[in-house]
Parts: sequence; C-alpha cells; structure tokens
Amino acid sequence: MNIKEILNMQMLYGAKLIAGNSGVLNEITGVNVLEATDIANWGRYGEVILTSFFALQHLSESELEVFFEKLHNVGISAFIIKIDRLVTHIPDKIIELCDKHAIPLIQINKDVKYEAIILEILGPIVNKNMNLLNKYYEVHSELTKLALKMPSMDVILREFKKMILRDVSLINSTKGIEISTNPGLADITVVDTREVLTEKYMHFKYERRDVLYNGTNPPIAGKQIRVHIPHLGHDDYELVIHELPEQISSEDFMVIENGVKFLQMELLKKYVISQNLFQQKNNIINDLLNDRLYEEKDIDEVLESLNIKKHKYYQVVLIKLYPRDEKKNVDKDLMPQTLRQIWLTFKTIFKDIVFLEKLDTVVFVFNFSDEKAGLTPPAIEKTMNSLVAGNVFDNFYYNVSLSSKVEKLSLLKAHREVLDTEKILRLFHGSNNILPYEELGIYKLFLDSNNLDDLEKFISPRIANFRHHYPLLFDTLQTFLDTNQNYFLTSEKLFLHSKTVRYRVAKIKNILNVDFANPEELLQIQIAARLFKLIDGRKKHE
Repeated sequence: MNIKEILNMQMLYGAKLIAGNSGVLNEITGVNVLEATDIANWGRYGEVILTSFFALQHLSESELEVFFEKLHNVGISAFIIKIDRLVTHIPDKIIELCDKHAIPLIQINKDVKYEAIILEILGPIVNKNMNLLNKYYEVHSELTKLALKMPSMDVILREFKKMILRDVSLINSTKGIEISTNPGLADITVVDTREVLTEKYMHFKYERRDVLYNGTNPPIAGKQIRVHIPHLGHDDYELVIHELPEQISSEDFMVIENGVKFLQMELLKKYVISQNLFQQKNNIINDLLNDRLYEEKDIDEVLESLNIKKHKYYQVVLIKLYPRDEKKNVDKDLMPQTLRQIWLTFKTIFKDIVFLEKLDTVVFVFNFSDEKAGLTPPAIEKTMNSLVAGNVFDNFYYNVSLSSKVEKLSLLKAHREVLDTEKILRLFHGSNNILPYEELGIYKLFLDSNNLDDLEKFISPRIANFRHHYPLLFDTLQTFLDTNQNYFLTSEKLFLHSKTVRYRVAKIKNILNVDFANPEELLQIQIAARLFKLIDGRKKHE
C-alpha cells in the first residue's frame, strides 16, 4: 500500500495533498502519532505520521529543518496534519521542507478521527502480515515433509521452483559448482547490483542484480535475487532466484526464507557427515604412520581404503606452521583455515596423495611408481610459493620436512624421518624452509638417540663445564664462531659494543684455553653448541 492509495480511502475524504507530490508512491508500513520531535528514537521506515501540530508549534525554522532531515533519514512515508485545532493553515516552511524531502504532506480537517485513519491504514497491513505468516508456515510444512524423504539438492531445487514458479540455482562459489533447475541461465553478465530492503519477517540479506542471460537465444535481460547461505562448512553457498518473467512478490520471500533455512539444515547435515569421515580418515592415517597396524594385511587394507596402494613407493611430507608473532592474538579459526588451504592445494597439484591434519601440522603420504620419481624440494617450493603469493601465510611461517623414499612396510620409518627433520628445522633454521631428511647429515647420528645422556657423552667435559659456569660467554663464543670470528658481526648479533665482544673473547681464551687457529678444537665447540641446542629443545618438549 502506498500514499496514493490511502488518499482514495473513504476516511480521508476531503483531505488535500499540498506538498511532497513526488513521494506519493512511498510504501506504507505503519502509522504513528507525533507526540515529541525525537523521531529518530521511535519512528520506523514507511510510517505515516499524524499530528495536530502540537509537538511542532514552538519549533523555529532551523529546528524544523533539523526535524524534517530526521524524518527523511528515518524514511517516513507521509506527514498528515490536522488543521483548525492549533493552526488554521500549515506554515510555508513545512510545505517547503516536505517538497524538499519528497515527503507527501496531507492536510485533514479537524473532524477526521485519528482512530479511523489508523484502523484504515493498519487493516491492510495486518492482513498482509497474516498472509505472509500463513505462507511461511504453509511452506515450512511442505519443506518438513520434504526433509523426511532425504532428497538430493536437485530435488530440493525442483521443489523450490514449484513453490516460487521461477528457476532457482544453488552456487558453491568456493568450488565453482552450480546446481540449477535451468542450467541455461548460468552464463550471465552483471549489469547492476543493489541491496534489497529488509522487510518484516526477512532475516537474511538479499541483493537484486540486473543481468543479461548470455545462454538464452537470443540473450535476454532479467533480474536475479541472490542470498548468501550462512552455515558451518568451509564453502560459500548462494541461492539464486531467476526473476523471469517478472520480479517476485513479498510472499515469495517467505518461500525463500524457508528455503534458505532448509538448505542450511541440509548443508549442516552434509558438513557433519564430512567431518565424521574426515576424522575417521585422520585416525586411519595416524595409525598407519605410528605403527598401530601390526600385520601386513592390515596395512594393505588401509592403503587400499585410502586408494594409495596402486604404486610401490611412498614419501611422507610434514608441513608445520608457526605464528609469526607469538604475542599477537590470532583468530583461532585461522590455523585450520590455513592448513585447509595447504592440503587443498597439494591435493589439486599432486595425485595419489592423502593427508593427516593435526593442530598446527599437516602430514601428506604420497604414493608413486618409480623410485627415481617422488616429491622433490623444488616441486614443494613451487607449491608453497603459490600459497605465499596468495597471502595464505600472512600470520604464520612454515617448515617443510621431506622423508626418503620407502616401501609400504617402512612408512613408520618415513614418518619418524620427517619428525626428526622438523626438529632440526625448528632448532637450526629460519622460517619457510624445506629440508629433506637425506640432507640432515651428521644430525642423523644424534637424532637416532632418544636418550639425552647419550647425546651429552659426545660433548667434551671441559666444554660442558665451561658452558655450565659461563653461559653468557658460551653464547658469545658460539656466535663468534658462527660469524667466522668476526667481531663486528658478533657485536651486531648480540646487540653488544665490539669492545665488549673483544673483552669477552679474551676472557674465553683465558678460561677455556681455546686456540682459535686450531680447526679440530673449533669443530668440537661447534658440535657441542649444536648438541646443547638439541638437548635443550628436547627438554623443552618433554
């Protein structure tokens, strides 16, 4: 209902539209009586305001301008003033302001009752709301019956089409998949997009697009209603209603509201099922890599179920993420989202691969036929660089560990290799590194030992005693050797004055009696420094 329609109502016989003619098609959503000028606190979009001028009688022209600016911002549909009570004619300033803001100004006689106007306006609105609610519950009942049949998405969309008498599409924009009752409407050119005004009983946000349907012969112009479907899963879904041949009504929005909620439930069911399958698969791969399958036939069954038993050889890749700033509070959902981006990318690029996801780690098992093939650091680096270019690692850095090539019964060994490699990466390398187990060199000797005492026996008691009593001097010594005995670089790395470094090195020579020209002695200190780091790292994670 709009202003033009209520002017024809019996109760407004004798009323005059004296300003704001350009707003006569304004939609009416309600009616209210003006008792105070704080309209922004109680006015609603589409309301018709009734007044005898009582609340406005003491306002100056500048205050009237402010008041009508607020009316305009709220979206008031019309202003009705009863004359011959407080005023015999409407002030010119109000006429001017109603014209300025396209707010229809209607003058009524003192004999017209507010009650009659309110009932006349609210009657159709109440009836319309009742029809909308009836439609809502009618559609809800139909969809409840449909849900019991466990329909496919195709069937659900066909049922929507019957209810709304227009073609509908469901788009998974994350994966670029579209299901439609008319696939010929998929190819479009968007001409314009605007938000649909939210009305009563509408809980989702809608937008309307002017489009050109390129798949029809000839291409035709049309409109679409699009609504995003919120749900727990990772993919983004949109429901599209093709408004052909004409726009949908407010009752149709009740069908769509129900439809979106129904699709939410269907997507939730699919998400729960997919999460269960994901967890089961995670558990199976975890058992496979951690020696919880005791017989070869069990391993064969698992590999068969994971579809990675086609080839003879395997490699394990472990990717671990670390926060770039440990003091920064990162959204808890960001880590799983980043891991998901990684495994989605790897699954797209590499064939015959499965993965295990943990808190901050994803472990891939790659199956291949030729011993000379397999994953290489350059191939992994290229993949990781594509993710870096996509800003996937804005909040994290990564380390990638790559096992040697093994056969199925040595998958446990391959898994241990990537775990050991990851320890070395964490302790001795910077961010965004890729390291194959085969490149660990002498560290393999020490990683094979699970006993810290075994590691300490490789360290000279003289060096161990020096580090125990002079930890700061030992750090200086280690940095001095790491910088090829460069005083300037050592001072930079330790944030010390070069004179302080020279003093400390002289003290080290005196206490430890070290000969900085003796390569064998320096090798002993370098190995001891790395073993101390390895031992400390293990203690920290025990």
